[in-house]
Amino acid sequence: MALTRRHVLTAGVTAGIGLLAGCTDVARDSLAASPATISPAALAETGYGEHTVEELRIERTIGRFGIERTISVQNWNAEYDRALALDALGLGRVQTAVVSVLATPQISVFGRTLNPVGEYSTDELVALIQDRYDELEDVQYVDEEPVSVLGSETTLARYRGRARLVPVETTIDVTIRVSEAVANGDDFVVCVAVYPQAVNAESESTAVRTLLEGLEHQ
Repeated sequence: MALTRRHVLTAGVTAGIGLLAGCTDVARDSLAASPATISPAALAETGYGEHTVEELRIERTIGRFGIERTISVQNWNAEYDRALALDALGLGRVQTAVVSVLATPQISVFGRTLNPVGEYSTDELVALIQDRYDELEDVQYVDEEPVSVLGSETTLARYRGRARLVPVETTIDVTIRVSEAVANGDDFVVCVAVYPQAVNAESESTAVRTLLEGLEHQ
C-alpha cells in the first residue's frame, strides 16, 4: 500500500481520459471539477483547520486516425488537520489527524461515466492517504457505517494499519476512514481521514462524521 493519493487519483482519471480516445469528436479539451470544502462551522465544532486547498491538474495526449489532442482534467484536493496529544507515544501534540476531500470530474460521454474513481471500492480508495503518512502497511478492514455526504447516503469504511508519520519519522498505528465516491453535480467527491489509534476513538470518529456532513460543493 505504498501509493499516495496523487498516484491513485491520477491513475483513475487518466484511465477515464484514455477511454475518450474513441469519442474525440464529442469530448471537451478541458474538464474541471469544483472544489469540495468543509464548512467553517464544522471546522470550528471539531477543532480542525484548513491545511491546503490545491488544484491537481492532469494532462494526457490521446490520438485517433493520426490526429492527436491534449485533454486537461482539473481536480481539487482540500486537506484539513488538527493536533492531537500523543503523550503515550512520547510525542506530545502533533498535527496527526488529517481529513482530505478529493473532487474529480465525472467525465461522462453519452450518459456513460468514464472516470473509474466513481466505481472504486473503499479497499481501492484506502490508498488515497495524506502526504504526511507514508508506507502504509498491515491494512485491515474493520467495519463500515452509513454517512450523509452532500445530501447523499454513502458508505464510510474503517480500516486499521501502520504508517510512518513523516514529521517525526516514526511508525504508529493508525485508523483510516474512507467514504465511497459520491456523485454531486458534475463531479465525484471522495473523503479520506487518517488519525492515530492512540486517541479517543469515539471522539475522533464523531469529529470525522461532523466534517463529512459539513461538506460544501458547488
